[in-house]
Amino acid sequence: MSKGFLLLVMLLFMAAEISLAQNVITINVLNPPENVAPGGYLTLFYEVRTDFDVKKDSLVVPESWQVILSKKQIKKTFHYSFIVTVSISRMTSAGQYPLTLLLFDANGRFCQKTSYVTIDTYRKIDVQAISSFDYAKEGDTLQIAYLIQNEGNTLEKLKLQSSSGIIGVDKQEIEIAANKTIQVNVRQFIPKTSTNYWLLSSDLKVWMADSTRPIISLTNVPVYSYQNKKNDPYLRFPIEVGGAYNHFETGGFRYASYQYSVKGTGFLDFKNQHFLDFTIQGPNQVYSSAMGTYDLYSLQYSYKNKTNLELGDYVLSLNNLMEFGRFGRGFHLDQSFNKIGVVGFYSSPRFYPNQKETGGVSIYYKPKANLRYSLDFLSKNTFSNDTWFNAKLLGLTVRYQGMNFRLTTELSGNLANGTRDFAAFNRIYYQLNRFHLSSDLIYAGKNFYGFYHNSWQAVNGLTYQINKKISLALQSNYTHVNPSYDFLSMNLSPYFSSNSIWLNYEFKSNNRLMLSYNIEEKEDRKDVQQFHFRDNYGRIAYLNNSPKVNLWLESRFGESYNYLLKAEQQKNTSLRINVQPQVRVVRWLWLGSFLEYQRTAKFIQNNVLTDYYFYGFSSRILFGSKFNMSFSYRNNYAPDELVQQRSFIDMRAEFQLKSHKLSLSGGRAFIPTYGQTSDNSLFFTIKYAVRINTPLVKNKHLGAIRGRVSNVNGISTQGVLVQLGNKKFLTDANGNFFFNDLIPDSYYLSLDKSTLQEGMLTKEVLPLQVAVKPNKTTKVPIPVVKSGGIKGAIDLVENSKKSDLLKEKPAIWIKIANDKETLYTKVKENGSFFFKELKPGQWKIDVSIQGNTDRYQIENFNPLITVETDTETDLSYTVKVKERKIMFSNKNFQLTSKK
Repeated sequence: MSKGFLLLVMLLFMAAEISLAQNVITINVLNPPENVAPGGYLTLFYEVRTDFDVKKDSLVVPESWQVILSKKQIKKTFHYSFIVTVSISRMTSAGQYPLTLLLFDANGRFCQKTSYVTIDTYRKIDVQAISSFDYAKEGDTLQIAYLIQNEGNTLEKLKLQSSSGIIGVDKQEIEIAANKTIQVNVRQFIPKTSTNYWLLSSDLKVWMADSTRPIISLTNVPVYSYQNKKNDPYLRFPIEVGGAYNHFETGGFRYASYQYSVKGTGFLDFKNQHFLDFTIQGPNQVYSSAMGTYDLYSLQYSYKNKTNLELGDYVLSLNNLMEFGRFGRGFHLDQSFNKIGVVGFYSSPRFYPNQKETGGVSIYYKPKANLRYSLDFLSKNTFSNDTWFNAKLLGLTVRYQGMNFRLTTELSGNLANGTRDFAAFNRIYYQLNRFHLSSDLIYAGKNFYGFYHNSWQAVNGLTYQINKKISLALQSNYTHVNPSYDFLSMNLSPYFSSNSIWLNYEFKSNNRLMLSYNIEEKEDRKDVQQFHFRDNYGRIAYLNNSPKVNLWLESRFGESYNYLLKAEQQKNTSLRINVQPQVRVVRWLWLGSFLEYQRTAKFIQNNVLTDYYFYGFSSRILFGSKFNMSFSYRNNYAPDELVQQRSFIDMRAEFQLKSHKLSLSGGRAFIPTYGQTSDNSLFFTIKYAVRINTPLVKNKHLGAIRGRVSNVNGISTQGVLVQLGNKKFLTDANGNFFFNDLIPDSYYLSLDKSTLQEGMLTKEVLPLQVAVKPNKTTKVPIPVVKSGGIKGAIDLVENSKKSDLLKEKPAIWIKIANDKETLYTKVKENGSFFFKELKPGQWKIDVSIQGNTDRYQIENFNPLITVETDTETDLSYTVKVKERKIMFSNKNFQLTSKK
């Protein structure tokens, strides 16, 4: 035979042998791996049948993963089971990763089985304040350091915002890699206030990408004043005295007038039990009541919030059905007796000629803070159908307000002009998981003469929150009401109906997209109708509300039916586009504009598409609390919008300097009336007012503070500067200090640390709150002690298994605390940390390691440390990754998988 033939036979024999061997080698994973979170553990059970004796096994895992357990069991010849436990690194990114089991015989021949495990995306951002301040002072700049930690396994894009301070980064949007930390400082100026003590709030808000809710860290720091704000022994009642010049033009006529005003509001006693508010404004200028040029005489008095009296001009609001916001002259008395109260009132309406003398009484019962029942009676003289008559109304009201359920129900009946009728009102809000239900129902009969007459309304809405970003809503509105508004707030209330379905998508915390389909009908109530139409349209709108840019975009397209035309001429297309941008040009200046385009035939007497252009602009200027100004202009409005007061030009400016205030307001406005289609009025008002703090009574019950900065171990305490508001005192040779003639109040006492000897600390945390009582001397001892310190080191070491501890060193923070103070410090790169000038005594120490602290173990750790006077305490800790131990049982377990 030739050598070639022999070689071919040998190759065929080897291929058959290999094929046979491959057929009998099987490796099964009894528990196929599912999704696993980073930082977790995974245990796999393998069942193996081979044609050779397995001498060696190995599981190949991704880099930074660790095999912490590998155990082989022989069931019978060439039949094995393997148990392997793997530790997954916390820094593993999301995705699929291979796990390959290798089996070797004595000759190095091997077989393998690869399984894939999916690592979930894990997102977690932690924000915490790492600065600690015992107190702050007015006029200082406070800087709070916040630590942002990405404890997830993916890169995060974050948006930063603070409602109270300035963030010390160049961009308000940052990126932070997985398992990394970033320190951000928030700086804010501490303003001066009228109180001795208050809490300053510093916050940092962090939005993760595609998240609608921020992660918030809030820190409150006590603030006290350098000045004693209440060293005036008099109780003062603030009164504002001023005058105004008014100019008004309408219908070709011009009017000018002068008015005076005196206003006062405040408490009448030191215990804040008696409260008074009054306004005197005149003379009466009624050429345009909507401009506020009428005379006004009102007085409000309250005693312990149980007795409330209104005299003169006031707004009567009994309930929604019987009287809801009627401005008149008379009195209103509300007296409560724990859970029961009585209300009596009388009013003569000033700006509603169809009603005269009105009076009544109400009795209410409040068994709980969120539940109220009331029985109401009202009698009034009213005018309808060319007749004056008396109407008597009786009503029952129930109000309940819970966290997820709110209810207001009213039933009212009346006897008027020999006829009886009734009205009902019901308002409901209910939240059940992701469902939100709201409903407003109003009915008033033809012979009901309350706030509503011959009216009905049904406004209902149902919202389903699909997820954090998307919600779906159904809304309906059927309004056919005849409210008896005062001429001060004229509204012609057209008949209106609407049905719509909405889809809201909030893809960022300040960005929202809205889609809807609407069917609306609106009818003018005036005898000569300006409009009566129905719109069927689709709508898309976008809202962006950011710190520097606000943008509203809206587009509607559909069909309109003009019911003022014949049936065959009513239908036509309709288009509306609305754009409203606002830009913050500089910190104190906002500029905005308004652009709207409509193409429709619903406002004219023929079926011809007409183009309507509406435009305008606005500006806002704000310079602190001293000056602010706003200005807006709009060229016109659509006819269906001119059913209430509308502004074409509006300007307001106010300048305030200490107790003086100068203001200017004016513009051009449309004021609707029943008798005419337009009342286009031009007006402006200039006002000046000065604030006078009128002394009412002198407080004769003053107190005092006596104290001593006590020495320790013979250390001198002479010459220590003690501060109480704007009062300062240097201690005498014995450490004594004195403050006399203090109004009873809570004060904050502090020491100038620079006047203490080096290394000395007060035993108590300052500033110290001191309550001064009338006709008493409060004693305040302030002991000082010699400070100590803590010097420590942390050693990061590997354990018996390989770990990623030293590859990616975690950030380590040390916190120490006693019963009054909490201090933080970050461990340096070399593992050292320090705390200086600590009060002697016992401190509790805590070590916080970036990420999952439970994954690490700290050896020779004692949570309690004793700091001694003038001594530096040494600490040393060792940090290792915890080893996971698995206990085995001698019992046999049968593992099966059902298919």
